[in-house]
Amino acid sequence: MAAPAPRSWAQLHADMLREILRRVPCAIDRLHMSVACISWRVVLAAEAMDAPPRIPSLFLLPADATGVYCYLSGCRDHRKFPGPRHFGSYDGSWFFLAYGQTRGHRLLNIRTGESRAVPNVLGVRDGVADRFHNMVILAATLSLPPDDLDCIAAGIVAYQPNAGAPRRRHFAFWQLGDRAAFCYVEPHPNAPVGPGMEPEDVVYHGGSFHFLTQGEHILECAPVLDDIGFVLEVTVDLIRFQNAGHSYAEFVRARYLVASREELLMVVRFAPNPQAPTSSFKVFRKLQQQMPGDGKKEADEYHWNWSELDTLGGRMLFVGRGCSRSYEVDQYVGFKDGVYFLDDGCFYDDEIMFRGVNDRRYSCSDIGKWSEGPPPHVERFFPEQGPSCNSPPAWLLP
Repeated sequence: MAAPAPRSWAQLHADMLREILRRVPCAIDRLHMSVACISWRVVLAAEAMDAPPRIPSLFLLPADATGVYCYLSGCRDHRKFPGPRHFGSYDGSWFFLAYGQTRGHRLLNIRTGESRAVPNVLGVRDGVADRFHNMVILAATLSLPPDDLDCIAAGIVAYQPNAGAPRRRHFAFWQLGDRAAFCYVEPHPNAPVGPGMEPEDVVYHGGSFHFLTQGEHILECAPVLDDIGFVLEVTVDLIRFQNAGHSYAEFVRARYLVASREELLMVVRFAPNPQAPTSSFKVFRKLQQQMPGDGKKEADEYHWNWSELDTLGGRMLFVGRGCSRSYEVDQYVGFKDGVYFLDDGCFYDDEIMFRGVNDRRYSCSDIGKWSEGPPPHVERFFPEQGPSCNSPPAWLLP
């Protein structure tokens, strides 16, 4: 008797195809699956509405080209793009770019080709007059999608107040299409500058921009719009934390803010020393506590603390300045709690983007995932990756 003819892949039962789909988290790999045959395309299209949120891909930038690498599918290179400096990401495949390293700031959607102007000039409002300076944007995010008329951008910028003076970092705001961004400096009482007050990260949460400082305090900034959507002013509130500026045993490589489950988390990244790669993380939640009473009356004052989490509690955290995201592990088959991180140490180097093409060295090898114990460990995705003269790596947000 002749052996039965093998069944075609097109005849694969829909339930089995769904089980396969649940184990293919990469959006680009799913797209490749959908073009295999018509029957697969029909099932994948029907499942797309119920699929969990897509996870960011890694935008890794070697010296001669820009690649989209996906650790979800064996770290394969999916596409290539030209390589300007990237300083932020936003949902829907939007990137903040600096085509001239220190100028030519732009917001670009790499899938649709849409583009928005981003200022190159900073207006400093000091209560007397506006003074304008060339600026370099180090990190940025948006309050709303770029197509929304009420969209406001906020960023961490560096500028030189006077010739020969050291560069100063501050927070700034603009609307897409503006020719200049604006910031508030002293003598604004709620926006102090100085040691420990330089902004380290920014996130939009609960209707306000939150800037995390190097001293682990938060500047909460709420833009005020007029009737036609223009920014009239930005209200600034300094939130001081009682236990800010922890005395950590290891070197602090970076701090990030992440909005997760309706609250703000601070993620602190460690290394054994400044020259060593990332070794561990600690995660804290923003917690308001009541001040103790004096025994005669109930306390009616509150203060803020950073409360360390014992566990990530089913979270996957993707950290990057201005673009950190949180995802729930139980929506993704085979995944575990952890922190995915980029090589973004150049954020502290005020000179790197001003160097010539042969002298710029954006490190691209300290990229990976930190997992909780026992024992906690770091898995590096590209330990052999050489430095880039274009840009540090970035997240491609779906």
